[in-house]
Amino acid sequence: MTLEMRDYKVIADEKKTQQWERIPKEWRISAEQYEEVRNVVEVPLTCGILCETELKITSDYDATALLEKLRSGVWSVEEVTVAFCKRAAIAQQLSWQTTCLTEIFFDDAIIRAKELDLTYKDTLSGNGKARDLPPLFGLPVSLKDSYQVRGYDTSTGLGCYVGEPAEENSALANMLLDMGAVLYCKSNLPQSIMTGDSHNNIFGRTLNPRNKLLTPGGSTGGEGALLALRGSILGVGTDIGGSIRVPSVCSGLYGFRPSVGLIPHGGVRDLTPPGSDVVKSTAGPMATSLRDCEMFLKVILEAEAWKYDSSAIAMPWVEIEARKKIKIGVAMNDGMFTPTPPGRRGLRKAVDRLGGNENVEIIYIDLPDVKFHYQSLIGYLAMAGSDQKHYLEQFARTNEPVIPSLKASGLLSIPGTTLQGFFDLNVRRAEATKQYHQLFLEHDLDAILMPPAPHTAVPLDKWSSITYTGLWNYLDYPAIVIPVDEVRDKDIVDHLSNAKFGVDDEKLYSLYTGPEQYKGAPICVQVVGYRHRDEALLKVAAILDSTINKL
Repeated sequence: MTLEMRDYKVIADEKKTQQWERIPKEWRISAEQYEEVRNVVEVPLTCGILCETELKITSDYDATALLEKLRSGVWSVEEVTVAFCKRAAIAQQLSWQTTCLTEIFFDDAIIRAKELDLTYKDTLSGNGKARDLPPLFGLPVSLKDSYQVRGYDTSTGLGCYVGEPAEENSALANMLLDMGAVLYCKSNLPQSIMTGDSHNNIFGRTLNPRNKLLTPGGSTGGEGALLALRGSILGVGTDIGGSIRVPSVCSGLYGFRPSVGLIPHGGVRDLTPPGSDVVKSTAGPMATSLRDCEMFLKVILEAEAWKYDSSAIAMPWVEIEARKKIKIGVAMNDGMFTPTPPGRRGLRKAVDRLGGNENVEIIYIDLPDVKFHYQSLIGYLAMAGSDQKHYLEQFARTNEPVIPSLKASGLLSIPGTTLQGFFDLNVRRAEATKQYHQLFLEHDLDAILMPPAPHTAVPLDKWSSITYTGLWNYLDYPAIVIPVDEVRDKDIVDHLSNAKFGVDDEKLYSLYTGPEQYKGAPICVQVVGYRHRDEALLKVAAILDSTINKL
């Protein structure tokens, strides 16, 4: 029987068995005892698998700080790699009936770590300091499943691609390895890679470790859950409508959507029909600190990404300093959906704290014609999504049903467009870029501060709008999510009349039922910069982050 004729349930069972076998017996926990625990973020600290040193390595540092420890020889690469492999194994087991990981290659990672340790000894100078180490020397980095890693599946959660190990690395995987990183696992995503719930028929559904009643977001949701449990401190995802920023909102992470082409995207498996990527997906980091996002982009650009990927832009890193007084345009909403009480409080907290910084000027703005532009974005996505045959044919090879969030999205039934309709979409986008270019120039803005979504993480299969993130994909503007708080008892439900943009707004607004169901859900803001001024955005975002979070 050929692979295409096998049932997805058989494939899923085999894949989960493979995952289990790749977790050493001494790293296994009794996951059943945590099934009723809603917030499992602290479990890695108490389950007894990690020793004191491993807890310190995985809990106390961001990637930038950990790189310094590796360079100075405080810990070996093997020690650091084993620590993160163990913590990732714990994260996987905490969601065993679901999943945050797809491919597990701990053994290969540890072998590479030992090789890097030998390299480190060879670089020691007479004073005992290492010389000429690559920029990411020894740093464990996790990847979204859609990146190819040689020898492992790139199934993207579809049974039809299981059992087809990649023959070569994606461009970014090659680049990371050349820069000294250690790759050790890949993370879960949704069927189709196009919904806000990381759920598929092969690996199951990822839950939010901060609150298992809520989604971890998508499409890079497995990565978000892994980072929330600190089974990783630097992961790489992709973003075509919010797929880095949405899970960053759900898990309280720093998520950076760079301008298209800055970070290599070649070799990534996208499930859209070939040639239909008019709004292009972009690769970017998810991390536990903002400076890690900046560090990641800097080392990628300095390593000349274009040499690894023909689609990458040959753009050098430019060291930019922010103006002495920066101007921030604040958009309280997007004109389509009203932020729920926690989101409004989080944005107000951010604005109030920025108001106390004499080097920040706040200018309140309205985002022009978001509804019109969002319809155009959906028009572009429908060019791929409306091709039901393309998606459904892949599902049918292994008898897979459509997952609930994909069915609810309507992506498989949105009407497509004609060639003239495609030309019209291009004209509309050109006008939109002029309009938002003028918005930045008219107010002399350094960045826009706004919510990243009209709500926090929501219950499973309920994330239905990407207006707050998708606008910036449509315009190809870089954007960063910054955590500022979490849902607290003070975030009480208010009257539905506060939703001021109509029936659809009321429906989304009503999802927030109060702090009990949403307990622990992160509250975040989004900072948006101008296209290809990513370095400038990162500098401005650092000022905002340090002011808002009083670092």
